[in-house]
Amino acid sequence: MKPAKPELLAPAGGMEALKAAVENGADAVYIGARAFSARGYASNFSEEELEQALDYAHLRGVKIYVTVNTLLKEEEVESALRLLARLREMGADAIIIQDPGLIALSRKYLPDLPLHASTQMTLHNSEGVAFAKELGIERVVLSRETSLEEIRKIKEKSDMEIEVFVHGALCISYSGQCLLSSLIGGRSGNRGYCAQPCRKKYRLYCEGEQVKTNGSYLLSPKDLNTASGLGAFIEAGIESFKIEGRMKRPEYVAGVVRIYRRLIDRYLKNPAGYFVSGEEQEILTQLFNRGFTSGYFFENPRGKLMSRENPHNRGIPAGTVVSYDRRTKRIRVKLSNTLRLGDGIMVENAETRPEDKGKIISSMYTGKGSVYSAGKGEVVEIPFDSRAPSGSTVYRTHDKKLMDSLKKESESGALRPKIPVSLAATLTSGKPARFGIKDSDSNVVTVESEYLVEEAEKLPTSKARIEKQLTKLGNTLFEATELNVSVEEDIFIPVGQLNELRTKAVLQLENLRTSKWKRKPLENLQLPAPGEKKVKEVKRIGKIEETKEIEGTGKINHREEIKETKIRNLPKKPLLSVTAYSFEGLEGALAGGADCIYFGEGLFRKPNTTGNAAGKAFRNTTGSETGVAEASGMKRDTDRDNDSVLESAVLKARAAGRKIYFNTPKIVKDSGMEQVEELFSRAKKFGADGAIVSNLGTFNLAKEKKIPCIADSPLNIYNGYTFALLLQNGAKMAALSPELTLEELKEVAAYGPAECIVHGRLELMESEHCLVGGLLGKAGNKCSAPCTSGNFTLVDEKKYEFPLLMDYQCRTHLLNSRSLCMLEYIPLLVESGVASLRIETLGMDSAEEIRRVTAEYRKAIDAFCETGERGKRKCENLGKGFTAGHYFRGVQ
Repeated sequence: MKPAKPELLAPAGGMEALKAAVENGADAVYIGARAFSARGYASNFSEEELEQALDYAHLRGVKIYVTVNTLLKEEEVESALRLLARLREMGADAIIIQDPGLIALSRKYLPDLPLHASTQMTLHNSEGVAFAKELGIERVVLSRETSLEEIRKIKEKSDMEIEVFVHGALCISYSGQCLLSSLIGGRSGNRGYCAQPCRKKYRLYCEGEQVKTNGSYLLSPKDLNTASGLGAFIEAGIESFKIEGRMKRPEYVAGVVRIYRRLIDRYLKNPAGYFVSGEEQEILTQLFNRGFTSGYFFENPRGKLMSRENPHNRGIPAGTVVSYDRRTKRIRVKLSNTLRLGDGIMVENAETRPEDKGKIISSMYTGKGSVYSAGKGEVVEIPFDSRAPSGSTVYRTHDKKLMDSLKKESESGALRPKIPVSLAATLTSGKPARFGIKDSDSNVVTVESEYLVEEAEKLPTSKARIEKQLTKLGNTLFEATELNVSVEEDIFIPVGQLNELRTKAVLQLENLRTSKWKRKPLENLQLPAPGEKKVKEVKRIGKIEETKEIEGTGKINHREEIKETKIRNLPKKPLLSVTAYSFEGLEGALAGGADCIYFGEGLFRKPNTTGNAAGKAFRNTTGSETGVAEASGMKRDTDRDNDSVLESAVLKARAAGRKIYFNTPKIVKDSGMEQVEELFSRAKKFGADGAIVSNLGTFNLAKEKKIPCIADSPLNIYNGYTFALLLQNGAKMAALSPELTLEELKEVAAYGPAECIVHGRLELMESEHCLVGGLLGKAGNKCSAPCTSGNFTLVDEKKYEFPLLMDYQCRTHLLNSRSLCMLEYIPLLVESGVASLRIETLGMDSAEEIRRVTAEYRKAIDAFCETGERGKRKCENLGKGFTAGHYFRGVQ
């Protein structure tokens, strides 16, 4: 059976890019509003521009998806819902969305507005996709780390539409799970303001000694390019192929869309003869690349994923440095490709900052003097302020001729095929002329002239002349492919009347093509205007509910809106919960006075530092043999050992009169769901209190299996609506986002039993890429597990040290350089109304450290709750170099 034609989905950060995408063959374009868009640094679209964009695209038969894909703070929810309501009226084809609370509200108040789950929701397994469908999602943008085989399995279990990225920049972290930019500089990727610290320099250390690496940009991936494997995506039945690049130039959008349009059509026409030409790959490379990878679709690329030597666009090689003249400040370059004035170049190994290695060529010289262009084999001199060693590669990063051509062609309006229409006209003496147009989407308009057709007194208007005038559609978007004209003999109608009739019909058809997508405002949806100081009414279809303003705030009282999750009688003294990743850590936490344990034995690999011999075997090398067992042969504990450890942990907690929950991984592919289900069974078997879950898939599985669960912070709980959604779906408690301030946390915690992390190294990212294995593991498909050879850290340019942990799926976990400590602010946290305070022990050295930290928090909580004591417990009692995280500064 012939595969279905997938949608080609293009990015646009502004109106020029939108037009470039449409003209070059996009089926749909995704754009962002000025607020709540995950590309906050793009120019994006004002409300007026959004409507213009929708009309422009719809007129040409192209869909528009609007991104409202950031996490929302409590005070932003109303504004975001208003934006969705306005986009619904404008005719948006779908909203790409992240915040679960906004999803729930949209389904309640705007049920006819299609929603697509953003990749920021970290959906990567069938259970997560099933939960998204329950929420009312119609399409899922899967995590970029999902393989093609995993996508096929997801599609076998669900009829959900699937969208995947096929070209453009990659994040090193799972999208939606990165706090690196947030905690380093306060600019949150979850809020659309990632500062891309992953593109900065880092050094790798093992047990305090620097490890030599090829390149310093250790967190910088290459760009995705799936052109050669596109056929497999089509055969897999993936509905939408998405190009990344809302921050890119219109010319980039034009070029990439044009080539992928051509490739999709080529495959569908002749799958067996599919190819990607050298010219097409060269254009994709020239437009922008950090080196290319096919990502995780076909295999784990390991070290081949990364662009460690250069995090910027490298274009294509244009020549080699022959010499540098310090006096004239010119580099002599032997060209391997054409260079022209206006081209951009980047000189490898130039003795300057990375951002200064590039320049636009404003003058160029050969032995003949100043030249406009020079070709392969010629030697040219180019002014350049910094010395570059002989042999350095010169890259052409901007091809002016190509870019000018893409711009000119995209602006011509001549690229996109015209819309076929059938025309019909009837002209009868004494009656108005009737003219109808029907397009390929079955839109039909019929118009009549005010002029009455006359009998010809002298020269009649011929049928041929009428047909000629009515088919003159040259300056429109339409092309006549069928014509049926019925003309009474010997009639007369002026040419001007025929032109007017045609123009009138075309305008009406254009209006119909845009207006049919617009939706009527919902009269029974009356959202309050911000700042109004009176009781408000929020109406829903078929039922009226009242919500009252919080006195003196001008805000709606969400506690009335969120049924069954109103303010609970929270305990005066919150629980003290502690994560423990070993039995010894559990013992330390219990000895220190923990009320609840989150037990995660076996989630992370433990380095073998005995004698440190293994680590020394590869330090200061670039990947020699280490003698460590192959990673694929390393196993976690046997079932019997697992049972023994888990049962012992429960018995230990119960003997101390404490609660215990089994911890589950943040990322669980379908292949790992069976193990999670087994863990849930063991929780029941051994009498644990439940499980703690970190993705919507494991959350949904816990719901199905009726396992009491705690929703963990990777679920990105930013507001009361998201919190309520999780509680209504079975969560007993939820850990709020560590990006919330204390005041924001207090507002959300009013809705139910909430937990916040108060101590420990926060996890900044989880990456499918094993950083240590990619650098130091044995070549080929199997890794020599160098990550077990010692404790690894990344050190940034400011000398901050970020610990690295690896798990048994060979994923990298990057921890913050500084540990969170809120010991001296315990009274404020208790007063915020949270039900639980958590100590995170990732990166803690010993059970004794866990005991000591737990004991300090135990004393602080007890002292305040029992005597009102404040301020006696200080973080300095536990060491130095702590941070208060976002509790007081918040995020952009």
